[in-house]
Amino acid sequence: MRLQTFTSVVLLALACGRTDPVRYDPPPLPLPLPTPVDAGLDAGVDAGFDAGSDAGVDAGVDAGTDAGVDAGKPCLDGRFTLTPAVPVVVLVLDRSGSMDDAFPGAATKWDALVRSLNQSLPAVDRTMELGLLLYPVSQTQACRSATQANLLPALGNVQAILQTLAAQRPGGGTPTADAILAGVASLQGRRTATSARALVLATDGVPNCNGQLFPRGCLCLMPPCSANECVDDVRTVQRVRDALAAGIPTYVIGIESPDAVFTGVLDQLAVAGGRARSNGRQKYYAAESAADLQTALTTIRDQVGQCTFLTSSVPNADGGLRVLFRGNEVPFDVNEGWSWTDRDNGELVFRGASCQQVRGQAQALEVVVACSP
Repeated sequence: MRLQTFTSVVLLALACGRTDPVRYDPPPLPLPLPTPVDAGLDAGVDAGFDAGSDAGVDAGVDAGTDAGVDAGKPCLDGRFTLTPAVPVVVLVLDRSGSMDDAFPGAATKWDALVRSLNQSLPAVDRTMELGLLLYPVSQTQACRSATQANLLPALGNVQAILQTLAAQRPGGGTPTADAILAGVASLQGRRTATSARALVLATDGVPNCNGQLFPRGCLCLMPPCSANECVDDVRTVQRVRDALAAGIPTYVIGIESPDAVFTGVLDQLAVAGGRARSNGRQKYYAAESAADLQTALTTIRDQVGQCTFLTSSVPNADGGLRVLFRGNEVPFDVNEGWSWTDRDNGELVFRGASCQQVRGQAQALEVVVACSP
Protein backbone atom coordinates (compact mmCIF):
# COMPACT_ATOMS: atom_id res chain seq x y z
CA MET A 1 0.00 0.00 0.00
CA ARG A 2 1.48 3.33 -1.04
CA LEU A 3 1.65 5.73 1.89
CA GLN A 4 1.38 9.50 1.67
CA THR A 5 3.35 11.92 3.77
CA PHE A 6 2.62 12.12 7.49
CA THR A 7 4.80 14.50 9.45
CA SER A 8 5.44 13.57 13.01
CA VAL A 9 7.63 14.58 15.85
CA VAL A 10 8.89 12.44 18.70
CA LEU A 11 10.01 14.14 21.93
CA LEU A 12 11.73 12.58 24.94
CA ALA A 13 12.65 14.21 28.28
CA LEU A 14 15.95 14.69 30.11
CA ALA A 15 17.55 14.27 33.55
CA CYS A 16 16.11 17.26 35.32
CA GLY A 17 12.62 16.25 34.26
CA ARG A 18 12.32 13.24 36.51
CA THR A 19 8.95 11.78 37.49
CA ASP A 20 9.88 10.94 41.09
CA PRO A 21 9.61 14.31 42.89
CA VAL A 22 12.12 15.58 45.43
CA ARG A 23 10.57 17.58 48.24
CA TYR A 24 11.82 21.14 48.55
CA ASP A 25 10.86 23.38 51.48
CA PRO A 26 11.94 26.99 50.89
CA PRO A 27 12.83 29.21 53.86
CA PRO A 28 10.11 31.41 55.39
CA LEU A 29 9.26 34.54 53.45
CA PRO A 30 8.43 37.99 54.82
CA LEU A 31 5.20 38.12 52.78
CA PRO A 32 2.62 35.34 52.29
CA LEU A 33 2.72 33.58 48.92
CA PRO A 34 0.24 31.20 47.29
CA THR A 35 0.61 27.48 48.00
CA PRO A 36 3.02 25.93 45.43
CA VAL A 37 0.57 23.37 44.08
CA ASP A 38 1.37 23.65 40.38
CA ALA A 39 3.41 25.62 37.95
CA GLY A 40 0.06 26.95 36.80
CA LEU A 41 0.41 29.51 39.61
CA ASP A 42 2.74 31.32 37.26
CA ALA A 43 0.29 31.14 34.38
CA GLY A 44 -0.58 34.80 34.61
CA VAL A 45 2.98 35.91 33.97
CA ASP A 46 4.12 32.98 31.87
CA ALA A 47 1.07 32.71 29.66
CA GLY A 48 1.36 36.42 29.01
CA PHE A 49 4.86 36.02 27.66
CA ASP A 50 4.05 32.90 25.66
CA ALA A 51 0.65 33.81 24.30
CA GLY A 52 1.84 37.22 23.22
CA SER A 53 5.21 36.19 21.90
CA ASP A 54 5.52 32.47 21.14
CA ALA A 55 1.95 31.90 20.01
CA GLY A 56 1.92 35.10 18.02
CA VAL A 57 5.17 34.41 16.22
CA ASP A 58 4.62 30.69 15.89
CA ALA A 59 1.02 30.74 14.80
CA GLY A 60 1.70 33.59 12.43
CA VAL A 61 4.60 31.84 10.74
CA ASP A 62 2.84 28.48 10.64
CA ALA A 63 -0.44 29.86 9.35
CA GLY A 64 1.33 31.98 6.77
CA THR A 65 3.44 29.09 5.55
CA ASP A 66 0.53 26.67 5.40
CA ALA A 67 -1.75 29.11 3.66
CA GLY A 68 0.87 29.60 0.99
CA VAL A 69 1.26 25.86 0.47
CA ASP A 70 -2.38 24.78 0.51
CA ALA A 71 -5.42 27.00 0.93
CA GLY A 72 -7.65 23.98 1.61
CA LYS A 73 -9.51 21.45 -0.53
CA PRO A 74 -12.83 22.16 -2.26
CA CYS A 75 -16.25 20.81 -1.31
CA LEU A 76 -17.64 18.55 -4.04
CA ASP A 77 -20.80 16.49 -3.66
CA GLY A 78 -20.37 12.77 -4.20
CA ARG A 79 -18.54 9.60 -3.23
CA PHE A 80 -14.74 9.55 -3.08
CA THR A 81 -12.05 6.98 -2.32
CA LEU A 82 -9.69 7.80 0.54
CA THR A 83 -5.96 7.97 -0.18
CA PRO A 84 -3.37 6.70 2.35
CA ALA A 85 -1.10 9.39 3.78
CA VAL A 86 2.72 9.17 3.59
CA PRO A 87 4.21 9.71 7.09
CA VAL A 88 6.76 12.51 7.63
CA VAL A 89 7.96 11.88 11.17
CA VAL A 90 10.33 14.07 13.16
CA LEU A 91 11.65 12.22 16.20
CA VAL A 92 12.14 14.84 18.91
CA LEU A 93 14.08 12.92 21.54
CA ASP A 94 14.79 13.97 25.10
CA ARG A 95 18.34 13.26 26.13
CA SER A 96 18.24 14.91 29.57
CA GLY A 97 20.37 13.61 32.43
CA SER A 98 17.62 11.42 33.87
CA MET A 99 17.63 9.38 30.64
CA ASP A 100 20.87 7.93 32.01
CA ASP A 101 18.96 6.27 34.90
CA ALA A 102 18.78 2.49 35.05
CA PHE A 103 15.78 0.95 33.28
CA PRO A 104 14.23 -2.57 33.42
CA GLY A 105 15.34 -4.60 30.42
CA ALA A 106 18.19 -2.25 29.46
CA ALA A 107 21.20 -0.56 31.00
CA THR A 108 19.56 2.91 30.94
CA LYS A 109 16.43 4.62 29.59
CA TRP A 110 18.53 6.09 26.78
CA ASP A 111 19.91 2.68 25.85
CA ALA A 112 16.36 1.27 25.80
CA LEU A 113 15.20 4.08 23.55
CA VAL A 114 18.05 3.70 21.06
CA ARG A 115 17.61 -0.08 20.98
CA SER A 116 13.84 0.24 20.40
CA LEU A 117 14.33 2.71 17.55
CA ASN A 118 16.88 0.36 15.99
CA GLN A 119 14.17 -2.31 15.98
CA SER A 120 11.15 -0.24 14.92
CA LEU A 121 12.46 2.26 12.34
CA PRO A 122 14.08 0.15 9.57
CA ALA A 123 10.71 -1.28 8.52
CA VAL A 124 9.47 2.18 7.48
CA ASP A 125 12.68 3.61 6.00
CA ARG A 126 11.16 3.82 2.49
CA THR A 127 7.56 4.58 3.40
CA MET A 128 7.91 7.23 6.12
CA GLU A 129 9.79 10.52 5.95
CA LEU A 130 11.77 10.59 9.18
CA GLY A 131 13.64 13.41 10.88
CA LEU A 132 15.39 13.82 14.24
CA LEU A 133 15.45 16.53 16.88
CA LEU A 134 17.46 15.99 20.08
CA TYR A 135 17.11 18.22 23.12
CA PRO A 136 18.73 19.91 25.01
CA VAL A 137 21.46 21.07 22.65
CA SER A 138 24.24 19.78 24.95
CA GLN A 139 25.24 19.41 28.60
CA THR A 140 26.85 22.85 28.49
CA GLN A 141 23.64 24.30 27.00
CA ALA A 142 21.46 22.30 29.36
CA CYS A 143 18.28 24.39 29.03
CA ARG A 144 18.41 25.16 25.34
CA SER A 145 16.77 23.43 22.39
CA ALA A 146 17.81 23.75 18.78
CA THR A 147 15.44 25.76 16.60
CA GLN A 148 15.30 23.14 13.83
CA ALA A 149 15.63 19.38 13.59
CA ASN A 150 19.12 17.86 13.61
CA LEU A 151 17.99 15.91 10.54
CA LEU A 152 15.05 17.19 8.50
CA PRO A 153 12.50 14.53 7.52
CA ALA A 154 13.20 12.52 4.37
CA LEU A 155 12.83 9.00 3.04
CA GLY A 156 15.84 6.77 3.64
CA ASN A 157 16.92 8.66 6.77
CA VAL A 158 16.90 5.73 9.21
CA GLN A 159 20.61 4.91 9.03
CA ALA A 160 21.63 8.53 9.58
CA ILE A 161 19.25 8.79 12.56
CA LEU A 162 20.54 5.62 14.19
CA GLN A 163 24.17 6.65 13.68
CA THR A 164 23.45 10.05 15.26
CA LEU A 165 21.78 8.43 18.27
CA ALA A 166 24.63 5.97 18.76
CA ALA A 167 27.04 8.88 19.30
CA GLN A 168 24.88 10.61 21.96
CA ARG A 169 24.80 10.39 25.76
CA PRO A 170 22.24 11.95 28.13
CA GLY A 171 22.84 15.17 30.03
CA GLY A 172 21.13 18.47 30.81
CA GLY A 173 17.63 19.75 31.50
CA THR A 174 14.25 19.29 29.86
CA PRO A 175 13.31 22.29 27.66
CA THR A 176 10.31 20.45 26.21
CA ALA A 177 8.33 23.60 25.39
CA ASP A 178 11.14 24.95 23.19
CA ALA A 179 11.69 21.53 21.62
CA ILE A 180 8.02 21.44 20.60
CA LEU A 181 8.43 24.82 18.89
CA ALA A 182 11.47 23.49 17.07
CA GLY A 183 9.61 20.36 16.01
CA VAL A 184 6.71 22.39 14.64
CA ALA A 185 9.16 24.68 12.82
CA SER A 186 10.66 21.60 11.16
CA LEU A 187 7.21 20.72 9.80
CA GLN A 188 6.33 24.12 8.42
CA GLY A 189 5.83 24.11 4.71
CA ARG A 190 5.28 20.33 4.63
CA ARG A 191 1.50 20.57 4.36
CA THR A 192 0.46 19.35 0.90
CA ALA A 193 -2.52 17.64 -0.68
CA THR A 194 -0.74 14.30 -0.19
CA SER A 195 0.72 14.77 3.30
CA ALA A 196 -0.34 14.58 6.93
CA ARG A 197 1.59 15.99 9.90
CA ALA A 198 1.97 14.98 13.53
CA LEU A 199 4.28 15.05 16.55
CA VAL A 200 5.33 12.09 18.65
CA LEU A 201 6.51 13.21 22.08
CA ALA A 202 8.40 10.77 24.29
CA THR A 203 9.68 11.89 27.70
CA ASP A 204 10.88 10.40 30.96
CA GLY A 205 9.61 13.23 33.14
CA VAL A 206 8.22 16.72 33.38
CA PRO A 207 9.34 19.81 31.45
CA ASN A 208 11.40 22.58 33.00
CA CYS A 209 13.89 25.25 31.79
CA ASN A 210 11.52 28.23 31.85
CA GLY A 211 13.50 31.18 33.20
CA GLN A 212 10.32 33.29 33.53
CA LEU A 213 8.87 31.20 36.39
CA PHE A 214 9.02 32.24 40.05
CA PRO A 215 10.99 29.66 42.09
CA ARG A 216 9.26 30.47 45.41
CA GLY A 217 5.79 29.96 44.00
CA CYS A 218 6.13 26.98 41.65
CA LEU A 219 6.35 23.22 41.95
CA CYS A 220 10.07 22.49 42.04
CA LEU A 221 11.38 18.94 41.74
CA MET A 222 15.11 19.29 42.39
CA PRO A 223 16.47 21.60 45.10
CA PRO A 224 18.00 24.08 45.35
CA CYS A 225 15.13 25.56 43.40
CA SER A 226 15.67 28.06 40.59
CA ALA A 227 13.38 29.29 37.83
CA ASN A 228 14.79 26.70 35.43
CA GLU A 229 14.02 23.89 37.89
CA CYS A 230 10.33 24.84 38.13
CA VAL A 231 7.87 22.51 36.43
CA ASP A 232 7.03 24.18 33.10
CA ASP A 233 3.71 22.40 32.57
CA VAL A 234 1.37 25.27 31.60
CA ARG A 235 3.55 26.64 28.80
CA THR A 236 4.42 23.17 27.44
CA VAL A 237 0.82 21.94 27.38
CA GLN A 238 -0.25 25.14 25.62
CA ARG A 239 2.37 24.69 22.92
CA VAL A 240 1.19 21.13 22.28
CA ARG A 241 -2.40 22.45 22.14
CA ASP A 242 -1.35 25.17 19.68
CA ALA A 243 0.33 22.57 17.47
CA LEU A 244 -2.91 20.56 17.34
CA ALA A 245 -4.88 23.69 16.40
CA ALA A 246 -2.43 24.14 13.51
CA GLY A 247 -3.16 20.59 12.29
CA ILE A 248 -0.21 18.87 14.00
CA PRO A 249 -1.29 16.28 16.61
CA THR A 250 1.09 14.90 19.24
CA TYR A 251 1.61 11.33 20.41
CA VAL A 252 3.17 11.15 23.90
CA ILE A 253 5.40 8.34 25.20
CA GLY A 254 6.36 8.41 28.87
CA ILE A 255 9.64 6.58 29.54
CA GLU A 256 9.33 6.11 33.27
CA SER A 257 10.42 4.00 36.22
CA PRO A 258 7.78 1.56 37.54
CA ASP A 259 7.51 3.61 40.77
CA ALA A 260 7.15 7.02 39.07
CA VAL A 261 4.48 9.16 40.72
CA PHE A 262 4.64 12.57 39.04
CA THR A 263 3.08 11.68 35.68
CA GLY A 264 0.04 13.97 35.57
CA VAL A 265 1.72 16.39 33.15
CA LEU A 266 2.25 13.54 30.67
CA ASP A 267 -1.50 12.88 30.69
CA GLN A 268 -2.14 16.59 30.12
CA LEU A 269 0.25 16.63 27.18
CA ALA A 270 -1.36 13.53 25.66
CA VAL A 271 -4.85 15.04 25.89
CA ALA A 272 -3.69 18.42 24.56
CA GLY A 273 -2.03 16.69 21.62
CA GLY A 274 -5.24 15.01 20.48
CA ARG A 275 -3.77 11.50 20.43
CA ALA A 276 -4.48 10.31 23.97
CA ARG A 277 -4.88 6.58 24.57
CA SER A 278 -8.52 5.54 24.88
CA ASN A 279 -7.95 2.74 27.41
CA GLY A 280 -5.69 2.12 30.36
CA ARG A 281 -5.03 4.32 33.38
CA GLN A 282 -2.70 6.68 31.50
CA LYS A 283 -3.62 8.85 28.54
CA TYR A 284 -0.05 8.69 27.27
CA TYR A 285 1.84 5.60 26.10
CA ALA A 286 3.49 4.42 29.31
CA ALA A 287 6.82 2.58 28.98
CA GLU A 288 8.07 1.10 32.26
CA SER A 289 10.51 -1.30 30.61
CA ALA A 290 12.40 -1.78 27.35
CA ALA A 291 9.65 -4.14 26.15
CA ASP A 292 6.95 -1.53 26.89
CA LEU A 293 8.90 1.09 24.98
CA GLN A 294 9.21 -1.15 21.94
CA THR A 295 5.46 -1.83 22.01
CA ALA A 296 4.64 1.89 22.30
CA LEU A 297 6.90 2.88 19.40
CA THR A 298 5.56 0.11 17.17
CA THR A 299 1.93 0.99 17.99
CA ILE A 300 2.44 4.67 17.20
CA ARG A 301 4.49 3.88 14.09
CA ASP A 302 1.69 1.72 12.69
CA GLN A 303 -1.06 4.21 13.53
CA VAL A 304 0.84 7.08 11.94
CA GLY A 305 1.84 5.06 8.89
CA GLN A 306 -1.26 2.99 8.18
CA CYS A 307 -4.30 4.71 9.70
CA THR A 308 -4.08 8.27 8.35
CA PHE A 309 -5.86 9.10 5.07
CA LEU A 310 -6.79 12.01 2.83
CA THR A 311 -9.98 12.92 0.99
CA SER A 312 -10.00 15.09 -2.14
CA SER A 313 -13.34 16.67 -1.16
CA VAL A 314 -13.93 18.38 2.19
CA PRO A 315 -17.43 19.35 3.40
CA ASN A 316 -18.02 23.07 3.83
CA ALA A 317 -19.20 24.62 7.12
CA ASP A 318 -22.76 23.27 6.97
CA GLY A 319 -22.03 20.22 4.86
CA GLY A 320 -21.55 16.62 5.97
CA LEU A 321 -19.25 13.65 5.50
CA ARG A 322 -19.83 9.93 6.04
CA VAL A 323 -16.93 7.45 6.15
CA LEU A 324 -17.63 3.95 4.81
CA PHE A 325 -15.56 0.78 5.14
CA ARG A 326 -16.78 -2.01 2.88
CA GLY A 327 -20.10 -0.18 2.67
CA ASN A 328 -20.57 0.07 6.45
CA GLU A 329 -20.42 3.45 8.16
CA VAL A 330 -17.50 4.11 10.52
CA PRO A 331 -18.54 6.33 13.47
CA PHE A 332 -16.99 9.71 14.15
CA ASP A 333 -15.18 8.90 17.42
CA VAL A 334 -11.80 10.21 18.56
CA ASN A 335 -11.09 6.96 20.43
CA GLU A 336 -12.49 4.09 18.34
CA GLY A 337 -13.64 5.61 15.04
CA TRP A 338 -12.40 8.34 12.72
CA SER A 339 -11.67 12.00 13.41
CA TRP A 340 -10.18 14.96 11.57
CA THR A 341 -6.47 15.65 11.88
CA ASP A 342 -6.46 18.60 9.48
CA ARG A 343 -9.94 19.20 8.06
CA ASP A 344 -8.93 21.94 5.61
CA ASN A 345 -6.41 19.55 4.08
CA GLY A 346 -8.88 16.64 4.06
CA GLU A 347 -6.75 14.66 6.52
CA LEU A 348 -8.39 12.18 8.90
CA VAL A 349 -7.19 9.37 11.15
CA PHE A 350 -8.70 6.10 12.39
CA ARG A 351 -8.18 5.12 16.02
CA GLY A 352 -8.55 1.99 18.15
CA ALA A 353 -10.48 -0.92 16.64
CA SER A 354 -11.21 1.07 13.47
CA CYS A 355 -7.49 1.55 12.88
CA GLN A 356 -6.95 -2.20 13.13
CA GLN A 357 -9.77 -2.83 10.62
CA VAL A 358 -8.64 -0.43 7.89
CA ARG A 359 -4.88 -1.12 7.94
CA GLY A 360 -3.90 -2.30 4.46
CA GLN A 361 -7.48 -1.88 3.26
CA ALA A 362 -7.40 1.53 1.58
CA GLN A 363 -9.31 0.26 -1.45
CA ALA A 364 -12.31 -0.51 0.80
CA LEU A 365 -12.53 3.02 2.27
CA GLU A 366 -14.84 5.69 0.86
CA VAL A 367 -16.35 8.98 1.95
CA VAL A 368 -19.71 10.45 0.97
CA VAL A 369 -19.60 14.26 0.93
CA ALA A 370 -22.66 16.52 0.97
CA CYS A 371 -22.05 20.25 0.43
CA SER A 372 -24.48 22.84 1.77
CA PRO A 373 -25.85 25.44 -0.70
